[in-house]
Amino acid sequence: MSYNRNQKHKRNFQHKPKEQTPRVFGNKVIVIDGNVDQALRKLKKKISNSGLMQELKDREHYEKPTQKRKVAKAIAKKREQKRVQKESLYLKGRKKY
Repeated sequence: MSYNRNQKHKRNFQHKPKEQTPRVFGNKVIVIDGNVDQALRKLKKKISNSGLMQELKDREHYEKPTQKRKVAKAIAKKREQKRVQKESLYLKGRKKY
């Protein structure tokens, strides 16, 4: 009889599956043990991450395409000004040799 090193490590027992909460996809949550507050927090986080609330707010009233462009341009200007200001603050703090 030959020695099989893999036989030594085999055991005859069955793994018990861990109790896991079922994975839910989409904007759904499962209430576990009647903990509605936690489920509500999770739902709010999922909705905010998916951008659903922002889309609903945007679609609440019709916005003309020219107005959309105007708003987007204003946001871009503001973003650029913020970037320039941040960069100038960074340069002020540096020592010049």
